[in-house]
Amino acid sequence: MTVRGVLRLARRANVVGWLFVVFLAALAEAGIQLFELHDSVSPPSETLPALVEGLSSGELSGALRTTLGAYLGGLAIAIVVGVALGIVIGSSRLLLDASFVVLEFLRPIPAVALIPLAFLFFGTGVEMRRYIVAYAAVWPILVNTLYGVRGSDRILHEVALASGVSRLGRLVRVTLPSALPSIATGIRVSASIGLLVAVTAEFVFGSGGIGAYMQRQQLAFQLPEMYAAVLLTAVLGYTVNVALRLAERRIVHWTGEKRVRWP
Repeated sequence: MTVRGVLRLARRANVVGWLFVVFLAALAEAGIQLFELHDSVSPPSETLPALVEGLSSGELSGALRTTLGAYLGGLAIAIVVGVALGIVIGSSRLLLDASFVVLEFLRPIPAVALIPLAFLFFGTGVEMRRYIVAYAAVWPILVNTLYGVRGSDRILHEVALASGVSRLGRLVRVTLPSALPSIATGIRVSASIGLLVAVTAEFVFGSGGIGAYMQRQQLAFQLPEMYAAVLLTAVLGYTVNVALRLAERRIVHWTGEKRVRWP
């Protein structure tokens, strides 16, 4: 393999980024040891073994499966509802004007503030967390879809109309391809928000999942195990984001995403 090929492979794997992560971990380790912060912060040398132990024992891996069940279910609901509503509302100026006040009234309400209401309707099970995740994640998808539809090229619509393409045909062949980059961006933003809300709801009610595991370790003052759950949440969020970006590059291949070397 040539030097250029090696450099291209290293850039794709983001070796520089991972080396920076190692540097930050070493810096955190040194700072915790130097200033004796063990009572409040777990060093990486203790957090990583606790993460491996929790996953291998099945306790943390079981919590991960519980979180994924609520998180992915809620995110899927948000994608379906957000994209469908965004297309319908964005395709009609009348619907956009009629729903504007309601959307702007509901959108700023934090999903965490609805946890008590969701508890009354769904209890503390998976359905409650799925509802909270769906509510939190639907807004970026809805707004990005709506404005992606509204921002589609009018000239393309006029050309399709002059060519005899039906309204449904213009929606499928013109509007959706134009809005897909915005939809993909909304889904990536919602994925991070949904994971945050899912773990928060689990932490508040202690009803299973990574958040409940984190709460138990906090109450028992098991700092390495608690920080291991935090690290697992970060790894999960990173993995979901990378997967979504790879899917976006394959599906929305006509954009300039491939030319932007951002991990």
